[in-house]
Amino acid sequence: MKVSCRWMADHVDIDINEGATAKLAERLTFAGLEVEGIDRVGPLSGAVVGRVITAEPMPDSDHLSLCTVDVGGEVADIVCGAPNVVAGALVPVILPGGVLPGGLEIEKRKLRGHVSDGMICSKAEFELEEKSEGIWIFDEGLGLSVGDDVAALLEHDDYVFDIKVPSNRPDCASIYGIAREVAALLDLPLRPIETEIDETLPPTSKRVRIEIEDPADTPRYAARLMEGVTIGEAPLRMQHRLIKVGMRPLSNVVDATNYVMLELGHPLHPFDADLVSEPIVIQRARAGEMFQTLDDVDRRLTPEVLMIADQQGGLALAGVMGGQRSEIRPETTRVLLEAATFFGYTIRKSSRSVGLRSEASQRFERGIDPDGVPLAAARATHLIQQLTGCRVHRGIADAYPVPSESRNLRLRPERASLLLGFNLDQQTCIDILTRLQIEAEADGDAVSVIVPASRPDLAREVDLIEEVGRVHGYDRLDSSSPRPTLIVGKRDRIERDKLAIRDALCGLGMIEVVSDGFDKCAWREALGLPETDLVTTVNPMTVGQSALRSSLLPTILEIVDHNLRQGVDGGMIYEIGRVFSRSEGECDSLAGAFFGRTGIPLRGKEMVSLPMARGILDGLFKALRLDGLRTASDNLPPYLHPGRGVRFLRGGDVLGHFGELAPAVLGQFALPTTVLLFELDVSGLAVNAEASVRYAPLPQFPASKRDLSVLAPQALPEETIRAAIGEAPEVESVLLYDLYRGEQTGGERVSLTYELCFRAADRTLTDADVDRAVEAIDKQLTTLDVHIRS
Repeated sequence: MKVSCRWMADHVDIDINEGATAKLAERLTFAGLEVEGIDRVGPLSGAVVGRVITAEPMPDSDHLSLCTVDVGGEVADIVCGAPNVVAGALVPVILPGGVLPGGLEIEKRKLRGHVSDGMICSKAEFELEEKSEGIWIFDEGLGLSVGDDVAALLEHDDYVFDIKVPSNRPDCASIYGIAREVAALLDLPLRPIETEIDETLPPTSKRVRIEIEDPADTPRYAARLMEGVTIGEAPLRMQHRLIKVGMRPLSNVVDATNYVMLELGHPLHPFDADLVSEPIVIQRARAGEMFQTLDDVDRRLTPEVLMIADQQGGLALAGVMGGQRSEIRPETTRVLLEAATFFGYTIRKSSRSVGLRSEASQRFERGIDPDGVPLAAARATHLIQQLTGCRVHRGIADAYPVPSESRNLRLRPERASLLLGFNLDQQTCIDILTRLQIEAEADGDAVSVIVPASRPDLAREVDLIEEVGRVHGYDRLDSSSPRPTLIVGKRDRIERDKLAIRDALCGLGMIEVVSDGFDKCAWREALGLPETDLVTTVNPMTVGQSALRSSLLPTILEIVDHNLRQGVDGGMIYEIGRVFSRSEGECDSLAGAFFGRTGIPLRGKEMVSLPMARGILDGLFKALRLDGLRTASDNLPPYLHPGRGVRFLRGGDVLGHFGELAPAVLGQFALPTTVLLFELDVSGLAVNAEASVRYAPLPQFPASKRDLSVLAPQALPEETIRAAIGEAPEVESVLLYDLYRGEQTGGERVSLTYELCFRAADRTLTDADVDRAVEAIDKQLTTLDVHIRS
């Protein structure tokens, strides 16, 4: 919000110079009203009001005019290039030695043999608009006199604050609200608002009838009626004040209502009373109803829109913008002034429904004090009467179904001192709250406070303590050196599990990839993943962000395809990320792919293979100390090659799956190499990642090694055989190094050859000890229908 210091000085005495405004901005910022910028308006000097006596075309020029201008006590010869300069016009003139707001100093100049003693100015040269079509010709109704100082008329020596007003402080969204804060902070008197009105006509309540359809939408609606209004320009000072804070002057009546909105923070709206038929009804719009707003746009309405209407239809979008039908026109003589409060959420929905935000709607959305309606209406009526000399009907027509009630709070000075860190007595608390126009009086050792409706942010004792603290000054807090405390951070369990997985896979030669969390439709469809289980997004920014991913594999395959198309020979990649589904919610998943060459030195152009990829996954399982793992080759996902994949099981839970990508998927996307995929559940994968590691001393006695060949059923998992051999206490390790299927083993059996390492912790094993251990292993294997080959 922009605040003019000259305007604020109408209400509180402040110094207006560079140093004083900088200190004031700092004080406001410390008090919670951050001043984000200070703009200097001006300087302007040497500018006066002049009257053009003559304006003759200059010889040998198609656009210049020779003018004589009365500038008050003397006549100046001025060359003017504006097309609208005419004799008799009242214009701004800057004389030699004067300085324009941009810093340009005016000097006598000779143009085509004629000396110009100054310059007739446009609004653009005073920085009142971006571009002007001609010179600024003053309205005769402004009451200006030749020789008047234009800088004084425009208040062109000013500073404008850009203040960031918190959303919970609607009372500060106005010039007067900031002036009240300044008065409290600097302990200065705050001048009251001038609202004197000469009321000579019959009561407004006899002429205006108001009906509120729903008090929840419209807590209060009031109106004032004026007659004998003359529409014209507002005084230059009022116009320039509006411009400085970002509004465009229109006419005296409209400018007066905008002026009060900025001054008091309470939006108002003037209607041409001759175009309004009673009663005035505040109601919801009908679905499909059309309404033309003041910006000449026809808007289709919905029942979310709150309307001001009469017997002929809509008059205004309540709290947002007025309508064309009842706008103030040059011929308007009777004005009906609306002063109301609307429920902020209702106005927010109205504004969004029609796609229109205004200065008024932004203020109503924050909340407006219903008790401030009479003051705002009186202030606007006072200004309009001053500007137009109109006659005013007595009182207001006021519909206030449920009057607001003030809140009572209790403030304990000792509690305030404890929270704020400096001593505050009872009288200090009362004085500060009183300076903020909050009623406060002593109540024993505490302070009894009546909170006005204009302060919705004050709901608890601690809110009052904050008010006392910020006005008293947080800069008064005692400073002390910080006492640093070293706290050793620790990752949570989920992050530790993910880190363990990353360390293991990176150590095994894989590369991590990171992608977005959205569904890759083409690859999902190729893999046959269901669409019905996707979690969709609302208002996606692109088509590719319409749903969250239910699996990491589509993204992994997209990365594989992209690398192969870019000429990459191969790779081993993985990703850890969140996946989402309607049926199972969200969880962490690990997925990866092996494709093309291994990239391992001294391995030539060897391509990735199932055994190599399975070895990497086994290395991951071992690094995570995952025990009790078994595999199954049934119920594989449809995108894996039949017979070239497995499911990983642990207990009764499915940990994930691994295998070769089916030829149908490869052919669909023309991937030029074998691709191996895996996807695992992170929560099940890292179940033992935090298990404690037990260390044992290095063996002191040598090992004894023997090879053992067995015949086993083909259907029996090799892991079962290895586990049975490892149950013998003397067996330190079991290594499978040969596998044979053929005629010599029969059609249903397979030959497996292991290297067994035997060791004892307390002695060197003899051949007899090893023979006994082999006999025990033979007995154990026999129960599995596995027999040692002779």
